[in-house]
Amino acid sequence: MKKLGSFWTIAVLSLLLIAPSGRASEETAIKDTATKVIESFNSTLIDVMKQAKNLKYLGRYTQLEPMLTKTFDFSFMIKYAVGQPWNSLAKDQKQKLINAFTNFTIATYADRFNGYSGEIIKIRNQQDGPRGTKVIKTELIKTDGTAIKLNYLLRKNSKGWQIIDIFLKGSISELATKRSEYTATIKKDGLEGLVRRITEKTATIKKQRAK
Repeated sequence: MKKLGSFWTIAVLSLLLIAPSGRASEETAIKDTATKVIESFNSTLIDVMKQAKNLKYLGRYTQLEPMLTKTFDFSFMIKYAVGQPWNSLAKDQKQKLINAFTNFTIATYADRFNGYSGEIIKIRNQQDGPRGTKVIKTELIKTDGTAIKLNYLLRKNSKGWQIIDIFLKGSISELATKRSEYTATIKKDGLEGLVRRITEKTATIKKQRAK
C-alpha cells in the first residue's frame, strides 16, 4: 500500500475534482451530518459482524450493499482512480467501471467483516478538510484494547455526505493505492483490461467464501 507523507496529500489531490462547498454559517450542521453518516455506517458494520456466521458471505454482501451504495461516492472514487483516461470513455464504459468497482468494494467488505469478538468502533475526532470536505477519525477497538485507526474523507454532493477515501492506520490512502494499481493496469491491458481485472477479483472473493 502507498503510505502518504502527509495526511492531506490525498485530500489535496482529490480536491482537483471537487467543487467548493457551502457557507461558513452552515458549519455546525455540516459537521454533524458528516459524522452521522459515519455513525450509521459503523453501526451497520457492527451489526453485520455480529450476524456474520449466520448470514454467511452472501448474506453479508446483501446486508452491506445498500449501506455502502448510500455511504460511498463510488463514481467519484473510480473516476479519480482511473485518472486522465476517464475523460475519453463513453458513458457505457464509465458505467461498467463504476459497477465493477462498486461490486468489488462491497465484496471486499463482506469478506473482511466476517466475525465478531466484542469489537467496538468509536469516533475519535472530526476535522475540516480543504474546500468543505470533512475528515472523521475513528478507531476499531478489539477486546484486548488494540485500536486500528480508520479515518474517512467525505465530501458533500447531490446525495448528501459520502465517503471518497479511507485512510488505513490513519495515513494509508486506499484511493491513492487504487490509483497506482489501476493506472498500471490501464497502461498494460487498457481500460477493458481494468474492468476484467476488477471483475475477476470480485469473482475470486465470492468463490472462496462460497465454499
